[in-house]
Amino acid sequence: MQETPDTTVEPLFCGQLELSEPTCMMHHMRPIKCVAFEGTLTGRRFYGCPVQQSEGVNCGVTEWVDKPWHPILQNCLSRLWDMYHEQNCGRVVDKQKYEKHLAKLKTENDKLCIEYTKLVQDVSKMFDWQDGRVDHMDYQKAVEEEEFEKKKKEVEESARLEVQMEKLKLAKEQRCILQSQAGIIKNTRKAKKEVEQERDLLKIEKAKLEHVVNELLNDGHASKEKLEKIKAILDS
Repeated sequence: MQETPDTTVEPLFCGQLELSEPTCMMHHMRPIKCVAFEGTLTGRRFYGCPVQQSEGVNCGVTEWVDKPWHPILQNCLSRLWDMYHEQNCGRVVDKQKYEKHLAKLKTENDKLCIEYTKLVQDVSKMFDWQDGRVDHMDYQKAVEEEEFEKKKKEVEESARLEVQMEKLKLAKEQRCILQSQAGIIKNTRKAKKEVEQERDLLKIEKAKLEHVVNELLNDGHASKEKLEKIKAILDS
């Protein structure tokens, strides 16, 4: 029993198998059609157990529809997935750095607010001590509060813009990942088609050679024993 690999949505190969055979090993249920999206298995179709992990034990791959890819194609897929994981790891590190930077900005903002509030209070007390006029104290307090609110809004706006820019950056990276996934599937199908075309050409060449050998045998040309050996190799 092979564990079920990660899969991708493929409209041309999805849903539950209509035939009664094969069935999954443990539950004896009709399997579902899946397309693998993991490592060197990427693009291979298979029938898998319909039971989800959250609902019970998934007994894995029931039967592979496609044979293993050519070794060259498997090496290419392996390299593409390595490149994807390297880039994804870099994005995780960048996100962690951004979160630390954002937390540092918030701490500095809170500290600045406390210091500014204390400064406002000290200045207010100084003016009150100098002239003892309540009106002047109230005016100065209003000015300082206005300056404080203005400074606070500037800091909040700066932090909001940074968060928005990071969200746009992450959205762009996500689009790039989806495009890369579509490219991998397209290249896999193209490589498979080229392999099938090459196999068909070899079959045609083999048929032509068999025809030539049969004609030579019928006409009595060359060494009959050697031609019989060549024909036996072609038939094997």
